[in-house]
Amino acid sequence: MQTLPDDDALVENARHDPDAFAALYRRYLTPVYRYLLIRLGNSQDAEDITSRVFTEALEGLIHQRYREGGNFAAWLFTIARRRLIDLYRQRPAVSLEEAALLDPDPFDQIQFSDNKTRLKELLSELDEDKQELMRLRFAGGLSFAEIAALDGKSEAAVKMMVHRTIHWLRENWEAKNV
Repeated sequence: MQTLPDDDALVENARHDPDAFAALYRRYLTPVYRYLLIRLGNSQDAEDITSRVFTEALEGLIHQRYREGGNFAAWLFTIARRRLIDLYRQRPAVSLEEAALLDPDPFDQIQFSDNKTRLKELLSELDEDKQELMRLRFAGGLSFAEIAALDGKSEAAVKMMVHRTIHWLRENWEAKNV
């Protein structure tokens, strides 16, 4: 079985050969895009910003703006957050609750509308920090360590916050299901 190279090796290769950036792009394209899509609720804007994120990341590697030994995923999502902030300055974004209601299949919309409405209500009760934590973990697919590096918290603190948030969602889901 062939093991995949770690991010540090891929970053080093991309610094010397921009064509080697493709491996990092393939690894992180889906998580970055999903995160942006959940935040924006619009595939065209998510695609546009995803493209900008990876262009900026490649330029950052070439021009040595990425620190050695850093966490590449956290750096990449920091870029994504900055591009979101730029866009938010231009127009309002779709909330996490509204994004939970997005579904391109009409049958699925009908079948799951009650659950989505309940989820929307529960998510709206979370503060913005917890909503962002859930976006990064589940839409962005970031590990606890990557979120910790991104938010400047310990990995243990991030794990605990995710665990408590999921526990709270589960308890409140069941309470409203009675």
